[in-house]
Amino acid sequence: MRKQITFLLLLFIGFCATAQTVNIKGVVKDAATGDPLPGVSVILKGTSKGTNTDFDGNYSLTNIDKGVILVFRYLGYAEKEVTVTSSNLNVSLTVESESLDEIVVVGYGAQRKKEITGAVAVVSSEEIQNLKPTRIEQALQGQVAGVNITSSSGAPGAALNIRIRGISTNGNNNPLILVDGNVIEDLSVINPSDIESMNVLKDASAGIYGVRGANGVIIITTKSGRKNTEFKYNLNAYAGFQRTTRSISLLNATEYALLANEAFAANAESLPFSNISGLGVGTDWQDEVFKDAAISSIDFNATKGTEKSTYSFGASHLDQDGIVGGSKANFNRTTAKFNFSTDILKNLKFTSSSIYTNTNRRGLRENALGSVLFNALNMPSNISVRDANGDYSFAPNTGVGIEVVNPLAQTENAYNRTWVNKFAGSYGLNYSFLDGFSAESRIQFNHASVKTKSYSPEVYYGSVRFLIR
Repeated sequence: MRKQITFLLLLFIGFCATAQTVNIKGVVKDAATGDPLPGVSVILKGTSKGTNTDFDGNYSLTNIDKGVILVFRYLGYAEKEVTVTSSNLNVSLTVESESLDEIVVVGYGAQRKKEITGAVAVVSSEEIQNLKPTRIEQALQGQVAGVNITSSSGAPGAALNIRIRGISTNGNNNPLILVDGNVIEDLSVINPSDIESMNVLKDASAGIYGVRGANGVIIITTKSGRKNTEFKYNLNAYAGFQRTTRSISLLNATEYALLANEAFAANAESLPFSNISGLGVGTDWQDEVFKDAAISSIDFNATKGTEKSTYSFGASHLDQDGIVGGSKANFNRTTAKFNFSTDILKNLKFTSSSIYTNTNRRGLRENALGSVLFNALNMPSNISVRDANGDYSFAPNTGVGIEVVNPLAQTENAYNRTWVNKFAGSYGLNYSFLDGFSAESRIQFNHASVKTKSYSPEVYYGSVRFLIR
């Protein structure tokens, strides 16, 4: 009898011990909207054991003791601790007013936005994603007070000028640009989709950079992995067409003939147009030059984090035709980015950032006398695109016509092309010691190779016998 009682007691104790371990599953949502939150870190407090929520906010943990505390962490949300009491554990997280997205990189450190007294502006990755710019400068245009973005060309891939609070007196008006701590001279090397945030320092906040920061500083932080996170990837793609929103109001064929007759009559010369009744509207050279231009973009980003290391890889390809010139003004860009960091020792950390960019650009003559748009605006509207033989027509050999050529013929005979390969890298070690002190050593480099093909055929354009480009 005693043996039977002992057996029953052991069985009961084993059952109770087993009952204290449960398999947990649940959903993590936004407390305000009810939307599921993907990528939430769910960790057993005091340990490194845990998991992350999937795309639908679901998570699961096995063999978890009742009474332990789960810590839920998500960027931009307040951390939440929940005690395990059952196998179903749904959690709602609230947005934190002092969240990490309010952390601003200033100089070589970071501060909470509300504590900054200088003029600092922040552009987030969400804002950049909504704008879908082909170049990073376009994400700053009209978004940051005191920052003026101007362009000398509307051609695809053309660089833009950045001026932070006007121009300086030191002979260089360009701001200092840092990407993950690496100094770069041209923002074309960065895919806008790779950016986590942009901080613009507009006054004394940039003083730590000395003379180089006199024109302001743009600090760009690219997306990187986080520790103790599963492999994640994101694929974005879009395609469409671009077109001009407006054109300049010009004279049609009849209006042009009337004005020309008036000018010749005032000079006591015979009228160039004896019969204007059949001219009609004529040729709208702007409509002939401006076309719907195709644009397509695809980018891929992947991140992963272990207990000691983080990884991030991104690649993209952009292809854009010109509204003027179509494929003759094409621009395409291919980028690849790899970020890696690891804790070599408890207080010694290695970080690296590598960026490769290849651009291929076709160009037309622009912003000068004899450019495609100059010819489109000055070509007489009474002249058709092609003559009776099917060849491109010529401008008149008198008056202003001696300086104008058929813009479509000019576009067809454009063959200039430029290839650029750029590689930028930044690698460093950070050593922490005592309480709140750290020392960092970093090496960085920028390499670029440029190849240009220029072909200028001799072409007969009428009164202008030969046109270069």
